[in-house]
Amino acid sequence: MARGYLERVLLGKERGTLSWGIRVLLWPLALVYRVGLTVYLAFYRIGLRKRHRLPATVISVGNLTFGGTGKTPTVQAICRMLQQMGKKVAILSRGYGGGGSDCVIVSDGVTILADAAECGDEPVLLARALPGIPVIVGKNRCRTGELACNRFRPDVIVLDDGLQYWQLHRDLDIVVVDAAKPFGSGFLMPMGDLREPVGGLKRAGVVLINNVDSTSVTEDALRRVADLARNALIFRARPAPATLYAVEQDRDIGPEWLTGKKIAAFCGIGRPDSFLRTLESLGASVEVFMEFSDHHRYTREELQSIEENSVGCGVEAIVTTEKDWARLGNNAQIRNLYVLGIRLEIEEIKQLAEHISNRINGTSEAIAAS
Repeated sequence: MARGYLERVLLGKERGTLSWGIRVLLWPLALVYRVGLTVYLAFYRIGLRKRHRLPATVISVGNLTFGGTGKTPTVQAICRMLQQMGKKVAILSRGYGGGGSDCVIVSDGVTILADAAECGDEPVLLARALPGIPVIVGKNRCRTGELACNRFRPDVIVLDDGLQYWQLHRDLDIVVVDAAKPFGSGFLMPMGDLREPVGGLKRAGVVLINNVDSTSVTEDALRRVADLARNALIFRARPAPATLYAVEQDRDIGPEWLTGKKIAAFCGIGRPDSFLRTLESLGASVEVFMEFSDHHRYTREELQSIEENSVGCGVEAIVTTEKDWARLGNNAQIRNLYVLGIRLEIEEIKQLAEHISNRINGTSEAIAAS
């Protein structure tokens, strides 16, 4: 209960007297973090620290805040775009929530070699969704990048959640922001959910403004994004339901099956409200909706409780997200379980593809000349 309240405070969802008192107490720590980060980055600016370069084009997909902006669907969209260009791609991920070693090959592009307990839920989700693309997890992405280059010879490496990975050189930073709250709570960690000051948006080559249809976009916020990211191309995007996997039948039946159905749903993601809105937009009647913290590891008792609560309401299906399904694994014992898959729809996607292609060609020429 206390942890959930603290999370809401840091995300800016609580605005009462107690929440402001907590922020005041955390302000000195946020100041120390900001000063330390400024000093650390100064060493890179003056050349005392060097960023590691890989023999491939490196595209980072990241955000300014913690979770919930749609970073993982963006990684999928960019990787599919690169595959359509005929590029060999590999993904490097930090692997939050995994308990494996420092370097894990989640997928070699053909076979999934690790589960969420070893490497985290998002890498497994990416490996399932993107056949043909190796996924490597590790804290040291200079090291995992070298492994990817030596073993898989990719043309392009996509760095999942890489905006704040200062040690590795990137050829393009794609930053994903939420349309309603581009800068989250507006406070720097640990006082809020900003990973770095909003000025970090200046490094972006592309800014993707997500959830443009499901949230109220404030023009002042968008102007501020444009002012900070003056050298970036800005695109709008929205999540859209793309697949519905029936676990017991082991087949995709399509998300339109949910229309008119009484369902129960559960999730442990950064933006559970977005999942709920998507289900309702499909015409489903959501009788039970259970929220858990992001990256939550479900116990057997919790899964039994989910099923019992759902059966008691007479629902026709229990629905969860791809990210939760990656965490549950193939052996999750929940009857009548369905998994909703989301894909990102990007406006002016041809222009984005052209921009990325030009950046790859320019980097390839530079690598060949060196």
